[in-house]
Amino acid sequence: MKKSPRLIAIILTLFFSGSNSCQKEVSQEDPYRSEAIITGYDFRACVCCGGLMITFDGEPKPYTGVFRLIGNSAADIGISLTDTFPINVKVDWKEDTSNYCNHMLITRIARR
Repeated sequence: MKKSPRLIAIILTLFFSGSNSCQKEVSQEDPYRSEAIITGYDFRACVCCGGLMITFDGEPKPYTGVFRLIGNSAADIGISLTDTFPINVKVDWKEDTSNYCNHMLITRIARR
């Protein structure tokens, strides 16, 4: 029996279109990557300084312990001028590879 190339093309099209639509989206119920504390603004004057400071080791004081700098602007992650630091948060983040300063980008944030 001869198989129809048209039938095979239809089956393959349905298979590939169905498998591409099964990507899992991140919902607000998914657990966050890290718990952190935003300790304040970095006012140092250097090439890679500036922005918000965040720590993952529970240290609430700015410039104390190991901290990272956030590449997002404060407004982008919901921080206003009237907020009081430290701010306890849950975050998803990734490395900012657009520069050599080793900043991080917040992809999702919620206050604890």
